Amino acid sequence: FEGREPELKAVVTLASSLDYTSSNSTLKLLLPLADPAQALNVPVVPLGAMLAAAYPLSSRPPYILARLNNLISAEDMMHPELLKKLVLNNFCTIPAKLLLQLTSAFRERGLCDRSGKFFFKDHLHKSNVPVLAIAGDQDLICPPEAVEETVKLLPQNLVTYKIFGEHQGPHYAHYDLVGGRLAVEQVYPCIIQFLSQHDD
Repeated sequence: FEGREPELKAVVTLASSLDYTSSNSTLKLLLPLADPAQALNVPVVPLGAMLAAAYPLSSRPPYILARLNNLISAEDMMHPELLKKLVLNNFCTIPAKLLLQLTSAFRERGLCDRSGKFFFKDHLHKSNVPVLAIAGDQDLICPPEAVEETVKLLPQNLVTYKIFGEHQGPHYAHYDLVGGRLAVEQVYPCIIQFLSQHDD
């Protein structure tokens, strides 16, 4: 962005977007936490503790919060023990300033830096680095249409867009791209092949 060479040969994004305005992303569920956190001057939002507390309601009868599991993994894509470990151990507190910054991805100009003056979307067209943008077909956090919004801003000769998941299944939710049972067979080889093509 400052005219310097990026020194990157290629980039792979996993379920990532700078603009969620056209999607039904469930990341919107975090937005109501941003204003109170700012008003109360709370330094962090304890997302990990909240998910750990909710997990028993999503994994045992009467499955009141079963939809929470779908945010993380599509049906039968992640081993139940791995899903449990992921929810109970891998989420942590979110700095309130980061949460406030993420809310900008739901506004017209998309994600900006903490100063609120630098909008990343405004600069993507200048990129000269090949990008592989990967989406999951049942990703509720970063839906394919959100990924597409960012893909459209990149030079078309440099971007490759790939959605994982089939009409009849298997399907990929947000974390399945990394930890789903088929990620090693389907996602990782695709990433390795792309990076290898651009590695001289």
